[in-house]
Amino acid sequence: MSMDRRSFLKGAAMTGIGAMTFAPIAATANEAAAENVPAYRAKPAPITDDQISETFEADVVVVGLGNAGVMATATLVENGASVIVLQKTDGVLTHGAVFAAIGSKKQKEMGVEQDGWELIGHLNRGSGVNNGKWEVMKAWLDYSGNMADYILDRYASTDLGPWIVDVAGEPSEPWNKGYSCTHIALGRKEGLGKMWTLSNQIFNDVCAEGNVDVHFETPAVQLRQDEDGRVVGVIGQQADGSYILCKATKGVILAAGGYEQNLEMRHEFLPMADGLPAGFSRPNTNMGDGILMGMWAGGLIQQGPHGSSAHYDIGGLSINGTIVPFLRVNKYGERFSNEDVAYHAIWVQDAHQPGHMHYQIFDDNYAEDVPNMGEGMTLLGDWATMIPQAVEDGYVIKADTLEELAQAIDVPVDNFVATVARYNELAEGNYDYEPDFGKLGYKVKKIAKAPFYAAPRIAYVMNTLGGLEIDGNMQVLDAEFKPIPGLFAAGNNSGCFFGGIYQDMSVPGMSVGRALLTGRVAAWRALGLVGAGEQA
Repeated sequence: MSMDRRSFLKGAAMTGIGAMTFAPIAATANEAAAENVPAYRAKPAPITDDQISETFEADVVVVGLGNAGVMATATLVENGASVIVLQKTDGVLTHGAVFAAIGSKKQKEMGVEQDGWELIGHLNRGSGVNNGKWEVMKAWLDYSGNMADYILDRYASTDLGPWIVDVAGEPSEPWNKGYSCTHIALGRKEGLGKMWTLSNQIFNDVCAEGNVDVHFETPAVQLRQDEDGRVVGVIGQQADGSYILCKATKGVILAAGGYEQNLEMRHEFLPMADGLPAGFSRPNTNMGDGILMGMWAGGLIQQGPHGSSAHYDIGGLSINGTIVPFLRVNKYGERFSNEDVAYHAIWVQDAHQPGHMHYQIFDDNYAEDVPNMGEGMTLLGDWATMIPQAVEDGYVIKADTLEELAQAIDVPVDNFVATVARYNELAEGNYDYEPDFGKLGYKVKKIAKAPFYAAPRIAYVMNTLGGLEIDGNMQVLDAEFKPIPGLFAAGNNSGCFFGGIYQDMSVPGMSVGRALLTGRVAAWRALGLVGAGEQA
């Protein structure tokens, strides 16, 4: 039986396919049980007016004080708006050390030229598997330079500055490619990192400059909507259990962080990261609260699986050490992968291994071997001092023999010794690509000079990268992919930027840069602005 396109479309319309819409993933507790929806997604009963102890009103309510929430607040103050901020913790809570932007004054000053469309195309056609929204990524291209200029104009001359732009070198292989968009502060570092210091400074300054009403230790629990479905406010719960209603005349911006600590939500939307610990955030802070509130208001969550920004070894050698493609073995002492992949993708192989981790193995030739392992994303550092310090601090294990090293890391001795022997055999061959896992031959370095070293590598989910479905204006979309009036999402409450299962770190700082940028654009759009001072 044959069917042409016209006949197919006609049949689709008759069966209802042409009229199909997607329901938002939200349910009451009873509906959740009936529809087999996870209990954590059950929509709570509405909080009524008689339960409200106090009411406040402002132009915009911002939920969350990470990088996105701070930049949203700063942008609102910059444009003369009144702001209410609800924050779950007792202060600004954010992480990171750098941010990515394109077209900034600092880039131009340094003579750094970068093709933004090439960069976006690389991210979305590659690791993004064409699942990031081009319009959302274009917003970063169009406005991140302005966002960077806002920060540097205010703080480059303070002890938070000066700033530079990281200039990427020529990669030895395509997977080591990097883009020169990373803005790095060379100034003071304290607290949880440079972005924590910077975000605190920005927030303290704009609170002094503008009309900002801050409610710390008051998590947002529900959105308020009018009879037409417009989001008109947020209900927060104070430390004593009482509720406050924060009315928003122009919009609500959800910027409450990801869901890396909500293991049920991770299992549903980020299953590849099952078994990986969450990094950095305080306990029970990043539970997906903002995303869930958006869903309960009729918003869609980006279709899974979502991506993660996964980092190794928060302390110790961190990125610098993990990225070098030394031999990697699992808990059985066996080699399991081609070690020569980009840093952001290493953890995906660990997901297939016991304990979701690996050990890096190398010998006392490490200082000579590292510079000959390729260039690009590889960070060399001063290995002559770094490894002895890491051994002293307990991040790297050292032994005089391979057998002793195997015992120290608790892997089967015979397996481990045989694995190293095979690796050394490959190192003696003249291969373009070694035959076991296809690693470039020149990157297979012999492990023969005592003492020997093992670095345990455990990846942490730093932040989740999938959130509410949004458009290029950062407006949250409903079941028919239309904007919900008055509701915006930024940072890790927003989706549609990173499309794959991990963040491509060929643009270091893109997670923070995207958070700052989405917060800024959401604030503009809530106020009816196209850009910096431009009316819609």
